[in-house]
Amino acid sequence: MFQPHLFTRTRDFTDGFAESLNNADEVILLPIYPAREKPIEGVESEMLATKMTESKVLCCSKNDLLQLIKKIKDNMEIELLIIAGAGDIDTMVLPIKEIMM
Repeated sequence: MFQPHLFTRTRDFTDGFAESLNNADEVILLPIYPAREKPIEGVESEMLATKMTESKVLCCSKNDLLQLIKKIKDNMEIELLIIAGAGDIDTMVLPIKEIMM
């Protein structure tokens, strides 16, 4: 699971992010955490998803994330779940941990 941080950073490092994230079997992309920035037209998580050709990618809102995690867990064994990002993704760690237990 990856929450991009900043529109400019996502725009500037899309290829590198995609290359790194392609090492995972499956990736859930959350919307970009804007922090201090205003949106940049065309720069969104879906743009990053189109660059990822090696992984199964799902784009998901934070509001739908827990339900998606439950659904995935019900349908397959999750061996490793990495939660990465520099925005507010940390608020999801405990609820996800509860689901995984």
